[in-house]
Amino acid sequence: MANNEKIEFTVGKRAFFLQFLSILSGYSMMLDMGAQSGWPSPALPYLKSENSKFFLSKATSAWLVSIINISGIIGTITATFLMNRIGRRLTLLIFALLQLISWILVYFAENLQYLFIARFFVGLSSGGPFVTLPVYIGEISHKNYRGTLLSLDKLFLSIGTFFINVLGLLPYRTMNLIMILVPILSLCLFSLMHETPYYLLMKNRDDEAIETLMKLLGVKKRELIIKDIERMKNSVIEYRKCEKNSIYQVFRDKGSRRGLISFIIAELTFVFSGIIAIHAYAQEIFSYSESTLRPVYASMIMSGVQIIAGFPSSRFSDKLGRRPIYLISGLTTALTLGIVGLFFFLKYFLLMNVSKITWLPLIGLILYQFTCNIGITTIPFVYSGELFSIKVKGVAIMFCAIIGSVGSFLTKMMIPFVNDFAGIYTTFWIFASACVIGPILLVVITPETKGKTLEEVLELMREKNKMRNKKEKCFVT
Repeated sequence: MANNEKIEFTVGKRAFFLQFLSILSGYSMMLDMGAQSGWPSPALPYLKSENSKFFLSKATSAWLVSIINISGIIGTITATFLMNRIGRRLTLLIFALLQLISWILVYFAENLQYLFIARFFVGLSSGGPFVTLPVYIGEISHKNYRGTLLSLDKLFLSIGTFFINVLGLLPYRTMNLIMILVPILSLCLFSLMHETPYYLLMKNRDDEAIETLMKLLGVKKRELIIKDIERMKNSVIEYRKCEKNSIYQVFRDKGSRRGLISFIIAELTFVFSGIIAIHAYAQEIFSYSESTLRPVYASMIMSGVQIIAGFPSSRFSDKLGRRPIYLISGLTTALTLGIVGLFFFLKYFLLMNVSKITWLPLIGLILYQFTCNIGITTIPFVYSGELFSIKVKGVAIMFCAIIGSVGSFLTKMMIPFVNDFAGIYTTFWIFASACVIGPILLVVITPETKGKTLEEVLELMREKNKMRNKKEKCFVT
Protein backbone atom coordinates (compact mmCIF):
# COMPACT_ATOMS: atom_id res chain seq x y z
CA MET A 1 0.00 0.00 0.00
CA ALA A 2 1.42 3.44 -1.02
CA ASN A 3 2.04 6.09 1.58
CA ASN A 4 -0.86 8.29 0.49
CA GLU A 5 -3.20 5.29 0.54
CA LYS A 6 -2.02 4.39 4.03
CA ILE A 7 -2.75 7.89 5.24
CA GLU A 8 -6.21 7.84 3.66
CA PHE A 9 -6.84 4.54 5.44
CA THR A 10 -5.48 5.76 8.77
CA VAL A 11 -7.17 9.15 8.92
CA GLY A 12 -10.62 8.52 10.35
CA LYS A 13 -12.81 9.57 13.22
CA ARG A 14 -9.89 9.59 15.65
CA ALA A 15 -7.93 12.05 13.52
CA PHE A 16 -10.98 14.30 13.15
CA PHE A 17 -11.49 14.24 16.92
CA LEU A 18 -7.82 15.07 17.59
CA GLN A 19 -7.89 17.97 15.14
CA PHE A 20 -11.19 19.21 16.60
CA LEU A 21 -9.71 19.18 20.11
CA SER A 22 -6.74 21.20 18.94
CA ILE A 23 -9.08 23.83 17.47
CA LEU A 24 -11.51 23.86 20.41
CA SER A 25 -9.97 26.90 22.10
CA GLY A 26 -10.28 28.77 18.80
CA TYR A 27 -13.92 27.72 18.47
CA SER A 28 -14.55 29.13 21.94
CA MET A 29 -13.07 32.40 20.72
CA MET A 30 -15.46 32.35 17.75
CA LEU A 31 -18.34 31.82 20.19
CA ASP A 32 -17.17 34.95 22.00
CA MET A 33 -17.07 36.84 18.70
CA GLY A 34 -20.63 35.79 17.91
CA ALA A 35 -21.77 37.00 21.31
CA GLN A 36 -20.00 40.34 20.94
CA SER A 37 -21.44 40.82 17.46
CA GLY A 38 -24.98 40.02 18.66
CA TRP A 39 -24.59 41.96 21.93
CA PRO A 40 -26.34 45.12 20.64
CA SER A 41 -29.64 43.24 20.09
CA PRO A 42 -30.31 42.64 23.83
CA ALA A 43 -28.16 45.57 25.03
CA LEU A 44 -29.66 48.45 23.03
CA PRO A 45 -33.20 48.14 24.45
CA TYR A 46 -31.74 48.49 27.96
CA LEU A 47 -29.29 51.25 27.02
CA LYS A 48 -32.16 53.27 25.51
CA SER A 49 -34.49 52.64 28.45
CA GLU A 50 -35.23 54.88 31.42
CA ASN A 51 -33.23 52.55 33.67
CA SER A 52 -30.04 53.15 31.74
CA LYS A 53 -27.26 55.54 32.75
CA PHE A 54 -26.61 56.19 29.07
CA PHE A 55 -28.33 58.43 26.51
CA LEU A 56 -28.24 57.01 23.00
CA SER A 57 -29.34 58.92 19.91
CA LYS A 58 -29.88 57.07 16.61
CA ALA A 59 -26.40 58.05 15.40
CA THR A 60 -24.79 57.12 18.72
CA SER A 61 -26.48 53.72 18.69
CA ALA A 62 -25.29 53.07 15.15
CA TRP A 63 -21.73 53.96 16.11
CA LEU A 64 -21.86 51.78 19.22
CA VAL A 65 -22.93 48.82 17.09
CA SER A 66 -20.45 49.50 14.27
CA ILE A 67 -17.27 50.67 16.00
CA ILE A 68 -16.06 47.10 16.50
CA ASN A 69 -15.60 46.79 12.74
CA ILE A 70 -13.26 49.78 12.67
CA SER A 71 -11.05 48.58 15.54
CA GLY A 72 -11.29 45.09 14.05
CA ILE A 73 -9.10 46.31 11.20
CA ILE A 74 -6.33 47.07 13.69
CA GLY A 75 -6.70 43.62 15.24
CA THR A 76 -6.59 42.01 11.81
CA ILE A 77 -3.38 43.77 10.79
CA THR A 78 -1.78 43.02 14.17
CA ALA A 79 -2.66 39.32 13.98
CA THR A 80 -1.29 39.04 10.44
CA PHE A 81 2.00 40.50 11.64
CA LEU A 82 2.19 38.28 14.74
CA MET A 83 1.20 34.85 13.42
CA ASN A 84 4.23 34.47 11.16
CA ARG A 85 6.57 35.66 13.90
CA ILE A 86 5.37 34.07 17.12
CA GLY A 87 3.14 31.39 15.61
CA ARG A 88 -0.55 30.83 15.06
CA ARG A 89 -1.00 29.30 18.52
CA LEU A 90 0.49 32.14 20.58
CA THR A 91 -1.25 34.74 18.43
CA LEU A 92 -4.61 33.19 19.30
CA LEU A 93 -3.61 33.16 22.99
CA ILE A 94 -2.92 36.91 22.91
CA PHE A 95 -6.32 37.63 21.40
CA ALA A 96 -8.07 35.35 23.87
CA LEU A 97 -6.60 37.57 26.60
CA LEU A 98 -7.86 40.66 24.74
CA GLN A 99 -11.35 39.13 24.62
CA LEU A 100 -11.24 38.71 28.37
CA ILE A 101 -10.17 42.35 28.83
CA SER A 102 -12.92 43.58 26.52
CA TRP A 103 -15.71 41.87 28.49
CA ILE A 104 -14.30 43.19 31.77
CA LEU A 105 -14.34 46.71 30.30
CA VAL A 106 -17.93 46.30 29.07
CA TYR A 107 -19.00 45.12 32.51
CA PHE A 108 -17.42 48.05 34.37
CA ALA A 109 -18.36 50.77 31.83
CA GLU A 110 -20.42 53.38 33.72
CA ASN A 111 -20.70 56.06 31.03
CA LEU A 112 -20.91 56.30 27.26
CA GLN A 113 -17.25 57.19 26.74
CA TYR A 114 -16.02 54.10 28.61
CA LEU A 115 -18.57 51.93 26.82
CA PHE A 116 -17.20 53.10 23.46
CA ILE A 117 -13.67 52.29 24.65
CA ALA A 118 -14.88 48.84 25.69
CA ARG A 119 -16.51 48.25 22.30
CA PHE A 120 -13.31 49.41 20.62
CA PHE A 121 -11.44 46.66 22.49
CA VAL A 122 -14.14 44.19 21.43
CA GLY A 123 -13.32 44.87 17.79
CA LEU A 124 -9.60 44.74 18.46
CA SER A 125 -9.91 41.30 20.06
CA SER A 126 -12.19 39.99 17.30
CA GLY A 127 -9.90 40.89 14.43
CA GLY A 128 -7.25 38.39 15.57
CA PRO A 129 -9.13 35.09 15.54
CA PHE A 130 -10.98 36.12 12.38
CA VAL A 131 -7.73 36.19 10.41
CA THR A 132 -5.63 33.68 12.38
CA LEU A 133 -8.04 30.83 13.06
CA PRO A 134 -8.81 30.01 9.39
CA VAL A 135 -5.08 29.84 8.71
CA TYR A 136 -4.61 27.59 11.74
CA ILE A 137 -7.45 25.25 10.78
CA GLY A 138 -6.39 25.11 7.14
CA GLU A 139 -2.88 24.09 8.14
CA ILE A 140 -3.68 21.37 10.68
CA SER A 141 -6.77 19.75 9.14
CA HIS A 142 -6.84 16.79 6.76
CA LYS A 143 -8.32 17.49 3.32
CA ASN A 144 -11.28 15.15 4.02
CA TYR A 145 -12.35 17.25 7.00
CA ARG A 146 -10.98 20.70 6.21
CA GLY A 147 -14.28 22.03 4.88
CA THR A 148 -16.14 20.74 7.93
CA LEU A 149 -13.64 22.10 10.45
CA LEU A 150 -13.53 25.49 8.72
CA SER A 151 -17.34 25.61 8.54
CA LEU A 152 -17.56 25.00 12.29
CA ASP A 153 -16.15 28.51 12.75
CA LYS A 154 -19.50 29.82 11.59
CA LEU A 155 -21.42 27.34 13.75
CA PHE A 156 -19.72 28.58 16.91
CA LEU A 157 -20.35 32.19 15.88
CA SER A 158 -24.04 31.27 15.70
CA ILE A 159 -23.93 29.61 19.11
CA GLY A 160 -22.43 32.79 20.54
CA THR A 161 -25.17 34.94 19.01
CA PHE A 162 -27.87 32.67 20.42
CA PHE A 163 -26.16 32.59 23.82
CA ILE A 164 -26.11 36.37 24.14
CA ASN A 165 -29.79 36.59 23.13
CA VAL A 166 -30.71 34.08 25.84
CA LEU A 167 -28.65 36.02 28.39
CA GLY A 168 -30.56 39.10 27.28
CA LEU A 169 -33.44 37.87 29.45
CA LEU A 170 -31.21 38.60 32.47
CA PRO A 171 -30.31 42.04 33.83
CA TYR A 172 -27.82 43.92 31.65
CA ARG A 173 -24.89 43.73 34.07
CA THR A 174 -25.52 40.06 34.85
CA MET A 175 -25.42 39.28 31.12
CA ASN A 176 -22.04 40.98 30.77
CA LEU A 177 -20.67 39.31 33.90
CA ILE A 178 -21.54 35.80 32.66
CA MET A 179 -19.90 36.49 29.30
CA ILE A 180 -16.56 37.05 31.05
CA LEU A 181 -16.49 33.26 31.53
CA VAL A 182 -16.27 32.56 27.78
CA PRO A 183 -12.72 33.89 27.18
CA ILE A 184 -11.69 32.22 30.44
CA LEU A 185 -12.88 28.95 28.89
CA SER A 186 -10.80 29.69 25.78
CA LEU A 187 -7.71 30.15 27.93
CA CYS A 188 -8.38 26.89 29.80
CA LEU A 189 -8.67 24.97 26.51
CA PHE A 190 -5.50 26.52 25.13
CA SER A 191 -3.35 23.63 26.45
CA LEU A 192 -5.04 21.29 23.91
CA MET A 193 -3.90 23.40 20.97
CA HIS A 194 -0.91 22.31 18.85
CA GLU A 195 1.17 24.64 16.72
CA THR A 196 0.73 23.94 13.00
CA PRO A 197 3.26 21.72 11.17
CA TYR A 198 3.61 24.41 8.49
CA TYR A 199 4.74 27.03 11.01
CA LEU A 200 7.14 24.60 12.71
CA LEU A 201 8.72 23.81 9.33
CA MET A 202 8.98 27.54 8.63
CA LYS A 203 11.08 27.82 11.81
CA ASN A 204 13.22 24.74 10.93
CA ARG A 205 11.67 22.70 13.76
CA ASP A 206 11.24 19.63 11.56
CA ASP A 207 11.14 17.02 14.33
CA GLU A 208 8.40 18.93 16.14
CA ALA A 209 6.48 19.27 12.88
CA ILE A 210 6.63 15.51 12.32
CA GLU A 211 5.56 14.73 15.89
CA THR A 212 2.72 17.26 15.71
CA LEU A 213 1.41 15.88 12.42
CA MET A 214 1.52 12.36 13.83
CA LYS A 215 -0.53 13.51 16.82
CA LEU A 216 -3.05 15.33 14.63
CA LEU A 217 -3.51 12.31 12.35
CA GLY A 218 -3.43 9.78 15.17
CA VAL A 219 -0.62 7.70 13.63
CA LYS A 220 2.44 6.19 15.32
CA LYS A 221 4.72 5.49 12.35
CA ARG A 222 6.70 8.32 10.80
CA GLU A 223 6.72 6.78 7.35
CA LEU A 224 2.98 7.31 7.10
CA ILE A 225 3.33 11.10 7.18
CA ILE A 226 6.70 11.67 5.47
CA LYS A 227 5.08 12.36 2.11
CA ASP A 228 2.86 15.02 3.69
CA ILE A 229 5.85 16.56 5.44
CA GLU A 230 7.74 16.75 2.14
CA ARG A 231 4.75 18.41 0.49
CA MET A 232 4.57 20.96 3.31
CA LYS A 233 8.33 21.59 3.08
CA ASN A 234 7.99 22.46 -0.59
CA SER A 235 5.33 25.03 0.28
CA VAL A 236 7.55 26.46 3.01
CA ILE A 237 10.48 26.73 0.58
CA GLU A 238 8.34 28.79 -1.78
CA TYR A 239 7.22 30.92 1.17
CA ARG A 240 10.80 31.67 2.20
CA LYS A 241 11.76 32.74 -1.32
CA CYS A 242 9.19 35.50 -1.35
CA GLU A 243 8.48 36.11 2.34
CA LYS A 244 9.42 39.79 2.29
CA ASN A 245 7.26 40.52 -0.74
CA SER A 246 4.06 38.73 0.28
CA ILE A 247 1.89 41.84 -0.16
CA TYR A 248 3.24 42.37 -3.67
CA GLN A 249 2.79 38.68 -4.50
CA VAL A 250 -0.92 38.68 -3.69
CA PHE A 251 -1.52 41.22 -6.46
CA ARG A 252 1.35 40.31 -8.82
CA ASP A 253 0.61 36.63 -9.29
CA LYS A 254 -2.44 35.87 -11.43
CA GLY A 255 -3.36 32.79 -9.43
CA SER A 256 -3.25 34.70 -6.15
CA ARG A 257 -5.34 37.48 -7.64
CA ARG A 258 -7.90 34.93 -8.78
CA GLY A 259 -8.12 33.52 -5.26
CA LEU A 260 -8.27 37.01 -3.78
CA ILE A 261 -11.12 38.06 -6.08
CA SER A 262 -13.04 34.89 -5.22
CA PHE A 263 -12.56 35.46 -1.51
CA ILE A 264 -13.54 39.14 -1.72
CA ILE A 265 -16.75 38.25 -3.56
CA ALA A 266 -17.58 35.58 -0.95
CA GLU A 267 -16.76 37.93 1.93
CA LEU A 268 -18.78 40.86 0.57
CA THR A 269 -21.73 38.60 -0.22
CA PHE A 270 -21.56 37.29 3.35
CA VAL A 271 -21.54 40.83 4.75
CA PHE A 272 -24.22 42.27 2.44
CA SER A 273 -26.48 39.28 2.91
CA GLY A 274 -27.23 41.18 6.13
CA ILE A 275 -26.56 38.28 8.47
CA ILE A 276 -24.35 40.29 10.83
CA ALA A 277 -26.43 43.47 10.79
CA ILE A 278 -29.77 41.67 11.13
CA HIS A 279 -28.60 39.88 14.27
CA ALA A 280 -27.18 43.11 15.70
CA TYR A 281 -30.54 44.87 15.28
CA ALA A 282 -32.76 41.79 15.68
CA GLN A 283 -35.05 43.11 18.40
CA GLU A 284 -35.49 46.45 16.64
CA ILE A 285 -36.32 44.72 13.34
CA PHE A 286 -38.92 42.46 14.94
CA SER A 287 -40.52 45.46 16.63
CA TYR A 288 -41.41 46.77 13.14
CA SER A 289 -43.65 43.75 12.51
CA GLU A 290 -45.78 44.56 15.59
CA SER A 291 -46.29 40.89 16.26
CA THR A 292 -47.79 39.69 19.54
CA LEU A 293 -44.56 37.78 20.14
CA ARG A 294 -42.10 39.97 22.04
CA PRO A 295 -39.00 40.96 20.00
CA VAL A 296 -36.69 39.43 22.64
CA TYR A 297 -38.24 36.01 22.12
CA ALA A 298 -38.34 36.36 18.35
CA SER A 299 -34.60 37.18 18.43
CA MET A 300 -33.90 34.11 20.54
CA ILE A 301 -35.84 31.88 18.17
CA MET A 302 -34.06 33.27 15.11
CA SER A 303 -30.57 32.94 16.60
CA GLY A 304 -31.39 29.49 17.98
CA VAL A 305 -32.52 28.29 14.57
CA GLN A 306 -29.23 29.57 13.16
CA ILE A 307 -27.39 26.96 15.24
CA ILE A 308 -29.60 24.14 13.98
CA ALA A 309 -29.14 25.41 10.44
CA GLY A 310 -25.37 25.44 10.94
CA PHE A 311 -25.04 21.74 11.78
CA PRO A 312 -25.81 20.28 8.35
CA SER A 313 -24.02 23.14 6.60
CA SER A 314 -20.73 22.06 8.14
CA ARG A 315 -20.80 18.94 5.92
CA PHE A 316 -22.57 20.26 2.82
CA SER A 317 -19.48 21.91 1.37
CA ASP A 318 -17.48 18.67 1.66
CA LYS A 319 -20.31 16.48 0.31
CA LEU A 320 -21.82 18.55 -2.50
CA GLY A 321 -19.01 20.92 -3.40
CA ARG A 322 -18.40 24.58 -2.74
CA ARG A 323 -19.86 26.10 -5.92
CA PRO A 324 -23.25 24.38 -6.27
CA ILE A 325 -24.11 24.75 -2.59
CA TYR A 326 -23.09 28.43 -2.67
CA LEU A 327 -25.31 29.19 -5.67
CA ILE A 328 -28.29 27.36 -4.14
CA SER A 329 -27.73 29.23 -0.88
CA GLY A 330 -27.59 32.61 -2.60
CA LEU A 331 -30.75 32.25 -4.65
CA THR A 332 -32.86 30.80 -1.83
CA THR A 333 -31.58 33.41 0.63
CA ALA A 334 -32.54 36.18 -1.80
CA LEU A 335 -36.03 34.70 -1.96
CA THR A 336 -36.50 34.68 1.84
CA LEU A 337 -35.17 38.24 2.21
CA GLY A 338 -37.39 39.38 -0.64
CA ILE A 339 -40.47 37.94 1.06
CA VAL A 340 -39.66 39.68 4.37
CA GLY A 341 -39.10 42.91 2.47
CA LEU A 342 -42.45 42.45 0.72
CA PHE A 343 -44.23 42.17 4.10
CA PHE A 344 -42.80 45.49 5.27
CA PHE A 345 -43.55 47.05 1.86
CA LEU A 346 -47.21 46.06 2.16
CA LYS A 347 -47.37 47.32 5.75
CA TYR A 348 -45.47 50.62 5.56
CA PHE A 349 -45.60 51.71 1.91
CA LEU A 350 -48.98 50.44 0.70
CA LEU A 351 -50.42 50.75 4.24
CA MET A 352 -52.25 47.45 3.93
CA ASN A 353 -53.69 45.57 6.89
CA VAL A 354 -51.22 42.76 7.57
CA SER A 355 -52.34 41.95 11.11
CA LYS A 356 -53.09 38.36 10.12
CA ILE A 357 -49.56 37.70 8.85
CA THR A 358 -47.40 39.47 11.45
CA TRP A 359 -45.72 36.10 11.87
CA LEU A 360 -44.27 36.34 8.36
CA PRO A 361 -41.03 38.25 9.22
CA LEU A 362 -40.13 35.69 11.89
CA ILE A 363 -40.87 32.71 9.62
CA GLY A 364 -39.04 34.40 6.75
CA LEU A 365 -35.96 35.08 8.88
CA ILE A 366 -36.04 31.54 10.27
CA LEU A 367 -35.92 30.19 6.70
CA TYR A 368 -33.25 32.79 6.00
CA GLN A 369 -31.05 31.21 8.69
CA PHE A 370 -31.24 27.86 6.91
CA THR A 371 -30.67 29.13 3.39
CA CYS A 372 -27.89 31.51 4.40
CA ASN A 373 -26.09 28.90 6.50
CA ILE A 374 -26.06 26.39 3.66
CA GLY A 375 -23.37 28.33 1.87
CA ILE A 376 -23.27 32.13 2.03
CA THR A 377 -22.08 32.28 5.64
CA THR A 378 -19.90 29.15 5.58
CA ILE A 379 -18.04 29.20 2.25
CA PRO A 380 -16.04 32.37 3.11
CA PHE A 381 -14.65 30.53 6.16
CA VAL A 382 -13.80 27.53 3.98
CA TYR A 383 -12.16 29.67 1.30
CA SER A 384 -10.12 31.60 3.84
CA GLY A 385 -8.31 28.39 4.72
CA GLU A 386 -7.82 26.84 1.29
CA LEU A 387 -7.49 29.39 -1.53
CA PHE A 388 -4.03 30.72 -0.75
CA SER A 389 -0.51 29.41 -0.38
CA ILE A 390 1.26 29.61 2.96
CA LYS A 391 3.37 32.54 1.76
CA VAL A 392 0.44 34.85 0.93
CA LYS A 393 -2.37 33.40 3.05
CA GLY A 394 -1.96 35.74 6.02
CA VAL A 395 -1.80 38.88 3.88
CA ALA A 396 -4.70 37.77 1.67
CA ILE A 397 -6.96 37.00 4.63
CA MET A 398 -5.95 40.26 6.29
CA PHE A 399 -6.85 42.20 3.14
CA CYS A 400 -10.23 40.48 2.83
CA ALA A 401 -10.91 40.84 6.55
CA ILE A 402 -10.36 44.60 6.24
CA ILE A 403 -12.79 44.74 3.32
CA GLY A 404 -15.25 42.63 5.32
CA SER A 405 -14.89 44.93 8.34
CA VAL A 406 -15.61 47.99 6.22
CA GLY A 407 -18.60 46.23 4.67
CA SER A 408 -19.93 45.18 8.09
CA PHE A 409 -19.50 48.74 9.33
CA LEU A 410 -21.51 50.07 6.39
CA THR A 411 -24.35 47.55 6.77
CA LYS A 412 -24.67 48.19 10.50
CA MET A 413 -24.57 51.96 10.04
CA MET A 414 -27.05 51.92 7.18
CA ILE A 415 -29.86 49.89 8.77
CA PRO A 416 -31.29 52.56 11.13
CA PHE A 417 -30.94 55.33 8.54
CA VAL A 418 -32.22 53.39 5.50
CA ASN A 419 -35.12 52.15 7.61
CA ASP A 420 -36.08 55.75 8.39
CA PHE A 421 -35.50 57.38 5.00
CA ALA A 422 -36.31 54.63 2.48
CA GLY A 423 -38.23 52.06 4.51
CA ILE A 424 -37.15 48.84 6.16
CA TYR A 425 -38.27 46.93 3.05
CA THR A 426 -35.52 48.68 1.06
CA THR A 427 -32.93 47.37 3.50
CA PHE A 428 -34.08 43.79 2.95
CA TRP A 429 -34.19 44.16 -0.82
CA ILE A 430 -30.63 45.51 -0.86
CA PHE A 431 -29.51 42.41 1.04
CA ALA A 432 -31.51 40.16 -1.32
CA SER A 433 -29.84 41.69 -4.39
CA ALA A 434 -26.38 40.97 -2.97
CA CYS A 435 -27.37 37.32 -2.47
CA VAL A 436 -28.14 36.98 -6.19
CA ILE A 437 -25.22 38.87 -7.66
CA GLY A 438 -22.42 37.53 -5.41
CA PRO A 439 -22.93 33.75 -5.86
CA ILE A 440 -23.35 34.05 -9.64
CA LEU A 441 -20.06 35.94 -9.92
CA LEU A 442 -18.25 33.51 -7.64
CA VAL A 443 -19.44 30.39 -9.48
CA VAL A 444 -18.26 31.86 -12.79
CA ILE A 445 -14.69 32.62 -11.71
CA THR A 446 -13.88 30.06 -8.98
CA PRO A 447 -12.96 26.38 -9.60
CA GLU A 448 -14.34 23.59 -7.42
CA THR A 449 -12.02 22.89 -4.46
CA LYS A 450 -13.87 20.04 -2.73
CA GLY A 451 -11.65 17.11 -1.65
CA LYS A 452 -8.39 18.75 -2.72
CA THR A 453 -5.21 19.20 -0.69
CA LEU A 454 -4.05 22.79 -0.21
CA GLU A 455 -1.44 22.26 -2.93
CA GLU A 456 -4.01 20.85 -5.36
CA VAL A 457 -6.28 23.83 -4.73
CA LEU A 458 -3.43 26.18 -5.52
CA GLU A 459 -2.77 24.33 -8.79
CA LEU A 460 -6.43 24.79 -9.72
CA MET A 461 -6.31 28.51 -8.95
CA ARG A 462 -3.38 29.00 -11.33
CA GLU A 463 -4.50 26.47 -13.92
CA LYS A 464 -5.31 29.07 -16.54
CA ASN A 465 -2.47 31.29 -15.46
CA LYS A 466 0.72 29.42 -16.25
CA MET A 467 3.82 31.51 -15.75
CA ARG A 468 5.55 32.76 -18.85
CA ASN A 469 9.10 32.47 -17.63
CA LYS A 470 11.17 31.19 -14.76
CA LYS A 471 11.65 34.66 -13.32
CA GLU A 472 8.03 34.63 -12.17
CA LYS A 473 8.50 31.42 -10.17
CA CYS A 474 8.76 33.39 -6.95
CA PHE A 475 5.14 34.42 -7.31
CA VAL A 476 3.51 31.00 -7.78
CA THR A 477 0.81 30.49 -5.19
